[in-house]
Amino acid sequence: MTRLKYLSTSRLDTLSRDVESNLEMYRSTGFEDIISESGWSIEHTLEISTSRLKELIPENDRESEIHNSRAVWEALPGLTPNLAREERVWTRLAHVECIEYTRKRWLSNLSSDSDIVSAIRTHFFARGRTGIRDDNAVSRLWWNSYIAHLAMPDDPDSALRIIRKSADIRSNIVERPRTSCRQSLLSGIMRALKTHEWLTARERNFRDFMIVLNRDAGGLLLEEMTNDEIDNFLASSTDKAQAA
Repeated sequence: MTRLKYLSTSRLDTLSRDVESNLEMYRSTGFEDIISESGWSIEHTLEISTSRLKELIPENDRESEIHNSRAVWEALPGLTPNLAREERVWTRLAHVECIEYTRKRWLSNLSSDSDIVSAIRTHFFARGRTGIRDDNAVSRLWWNSYIAHLAMPDDPDSALRIIRKSADIRSNIVERPRTSCRQSLLSGIMRALKTHEWLTARERNFRDFMIVLNRDAGGLLLEEMTNDEIDNFLASSTDKAQAA
């Protein structure tokens, strides 16, 4: 285990400004020759496992995504949601500890400089809430697992498999704060996805279900409802979506 390191604000700004001039570092050589410079290695008290981060798999498939989400979660024990919203943490990880994974996963199939620059800005950095939650090569994996543990603390692996079953499910769960921050609703949706096969038979089905849910759940105090009451409500929402 080693201390978590993050970038200074000035180093982050410099990296963002110099993407085009650093293309060879992104493509092949990496940043090892300059990380001893100031602003690269501000230490946090959090202990992390860099060896676990080395186990990330660059393939673009569901099983690799599940493996990687679990690996990042286990590599950063004790990371809080507040710290997980810090761009300087994820940008450092993508540029140093996880650069091989990030390069192979997001740059290897690109040829033009303009495409590579665009991918670097999206996946090596973490601008804003959506950039941290959905785009950065490493942070998006942690947020997958965070939501899975929040939704099903007794069986996060099952929740992770549900979340990664399709891009549509992830976008409607992880990318919607009004859903992901309400644990009762989130857990109920996970149970519904396990119980009602229709919800995952086609991507459009879950989308239609979420439209009904967003319409009908706004005024409900789900946190005051029992699991059975929530499950009945979600079953009714499923029926309405099927009938639409």
